[in-house]
Amino acid sequence: MARPVIGMSTGRMAVDYGPVPQYPLTYVPLDYVEAVLEAGGLPMPLALHDVGLYDGAVAEQLAQCDGLLLSGGVDINPATYGEQPHPQLNATTPDRDAHELALLGEAKRRGIPILAICRGIQLVNVAYGGTLYQDIPSQLPDAIQHSQRSARHLPSHDVTVSETSRLYDLVGGSIAVTSFHHQAVKELGANLDVVATAPDGIIEGVEATDHPWLVAVQWHPEMSHAADAPSQAIFEAFVAQCISG
Repeated sequence: MARPVIGMSTGRMAVDYGPVPQYPLTYVPLDYVEAVLEAGGLPMPLALHDVGLYDGAVAEQLAQCDGLLLSGGVDINPATYGEQPHPQLNATTPDRDAHELALLGEAKRRGIPILAICRGIQLVNVAYGGTLYQDIPSQLPDAIQHSQRSARHLPSHDVTVSETSRLYDLVGGSIAVTSFHHQAVKELGANLDVVATAPDGIIEGVEATDHPWLVAVQWHPEMSHAADAPSQAIFEAFVAQCISG
C-alpha cells in the first residue's frame, strides 16, 4: 500500500549560503519529516509562496495530499485577528499567515484530516475567529514556563486531556510535553472544543466540531516522538485517518 501524502506547511528564513548573504529559504524542521515517516506517511513540504501572486497554487498543492500538517514557527501577525502588536511580539511572516490560512481553508473544503502543532493550533484558532495571547509572560504573569530551557526532546510540564476527546484515545488523560511557545489561544474560536489544558489553564489542545478530523495541540510531539510512544501515537492516528479517509 502506498504511503498517504502528508502536506506540511513551511516557514521562511534567510541564511548565509556560501558567498550569498541572507539567501531566502522555505523549510520544514526535520522532526516533522521523521515523525510522519515513522507513522507510515510520506511527508511533502508545501513551499511557502505569495497566495495573491500565484492564484490557485494552494489548491494544486493540496490536490496532491491526503492530509495537512500545520507546523510550528514564528508569531502570527495580530492584524489577522484584529489586534495591535504587543510590545513583546516577535517577528512575524504575513505571507506565511496567508498561505496557511489558505491551506487550512482548502483542506477543510476537501475534508482531509488536519493535524496542527504549536503555531498550528494558534493559526486554527485565528481561522475560526478566535484571538491569541501575544506574549504569555507579560499578559499572564502567573503562568508556568511555556518556553522550556531544557533539550527539545525532554518534557517540561504536564497537560491534562479531556476524556471525551479524540486526543484522550491517543495519549490518555495526562501527558508530559515539550513546550516552546510564548503565544497561546486566548478567546476560543467558534466550532472548536478545548480538549487539553496546562496546569495554569492555558489551552493546549482543541478539536473542531465542523470537520471530520482536525486535532490541534500547543506542544511539540514531533520533538519527543522518537522516545515517547504517546507523542508518536498522535502522528500514527493522523496518518491512519489519511489512509482511511
